[in-house]
Amino acid sequence: MKIAYLANIRYPSERAHAVQIAHMCHSFAACGHETVLFVNTRSRADKKEISIFFSLDANYKIVRLTHGIFMPAFKPSYYFNEFLFSFSFLLSQKTTNFDIIYSRHEWIIWLLSMVVNKNKLAWESHEAKYNFPARRILKKGIKSVVISEGILEDYRAQSVPDAQMLIAHDGIDESFFNIIETKELARTRLGLPHEKKIVMYIGGFDGWKGVEAFFRAAKLLPEVLFVAIGGSPEQVRLYREKYPDVLFLGQRPYSELKNNQQAADVLVIPNSAKNALSSRYTSPLKLFAHMASEVPVLVTNIPSLTVVTGNLVTVCSPDDPASIARETQNILENYPEKTQMAQELKKRSVSYTWTERARAILRFIK
Repeated sequence: MKIAYLANIRYPSERAHAVQIAHMCHSFAACGHETVLFVNTRSRADKKEISIFFSLDANYKIVRLTHGIFMPAFKPSYYFNEFLFSFSFLLSQKTTNFDIIYSRHEWIIWLLSMVVNKNKLAWESHEAKYNFPARRILKKGIKSVVISEGILEDYRAQSVPDAQMLIAHDGIDESFFNIIETKELARTRLGLPHEKKIVMYIGGFDGWKGVEAFFRAAKLLPEVLFVAIGGSPEQVRLYREKYPDVLFLGQRPYSELKNNQQAADVLVIPNSAKNALSSRYTSPLKLFAHMASEVPVLVTNIPSLTVVTGNLVTVCSPDDPASIARETQNILENYPEKTQMAQELKKRSVSYTWTERARAILRFIK
C-alpha cells in the first residue's frame, strides 16, 4: 500500500505528538508500505536532521505544505490553516496515488472526506473529540483508531459501531529492549548523586499531568531525591523557585529517555484525575517507556494508566502528594518485590511496540 500521513505540525519537534508520528511513519514503512509524511513549513529540517533528532531512521518520504498564518492564540487561524493545509495537499497530490490517507487531525479528514472516498481515509482520535468534524467523520463510517478504552466507550455512547473503531494504545521503540546504560552510568552522565534514592518524573509540566502533586511530595520525603526532567525553560525557572526540594534537570532529548529513566529507583506518572484527557483518554508515551525499564513504576490510580499495566505497578491516589510520598516509601521498603513486578512489566511491554501497533492498524484499515 501507499500511505499518506497528514500532520499539520512543526516537524521535527520535541512534543510527544511529533515523536508518535515519527515512530508511526517509520513503522508503516518498515512493514513494507511506501509512506509519505506531509507536514508544514514551520521547520526546514531535512531527512538526515530528522533521523538524528528522533534517533530513528526517516525511512519515509517527507513533503512540506504551507502552514498558513501561525497565530496559536487566534482560533480562526487554526481552522484556516487546516483548510489551507488540506487544500494544498489536494492541489499538489493526486489522491488516487494513495491507498490510505491517515491523520490525527479531524478537520483534515473531514475536509478531505468531501472529495475522497471514505474507504481511503483513516482518523486517529486522541481526545474523544466530538466536535462538528469528528461527528461527521464518525457518522460517515470512516475507520477510526482510538488510543484508549475511554475514547472507545465515549464513542460507543454516541452509537458508533465497534467495527468502525480500533483501540491501539501508543507504543515503544524496540531500541528500549537493547543494551542501555546502567544506573551508575546514567547518574554520572546526568550529574546525579550515586548514594541517594532517586524518584523521577519525566515529561511535560502541563497541569493535567499532575506534576505539582509530585513536586509537593518531595517535601514529605526529605531523605529521597525527587528529580524532574522536562518543562519549558520558563516553567523550570518558576518551579525551581517554588519547589526547592526538587532537582529540575530541564528538557532532555527524547533519544535519551531510555537511558535517563535508568537513573531512577522509582519512576512516577502522577496524572491528575481532574481532567478527562488525563484520567480516561491519554495513552502516554512515557508509560510504555517506563514499562520496559525494569525500574519500579508508581502511577496514579486512573484508568488511562492502570488498564495497560494491571497489577504490575504500584498505585497512589491522584492529586495527593501524601499518597505519592507514602507509596514511594512503600516501593523503597519492599524493593525486591517491586523490582520483580517491574521485570514482569517489561515482558508485557514487548506487546506494545510501534511495529506491532502499525501492523494492527494496517490490518484494521485493510
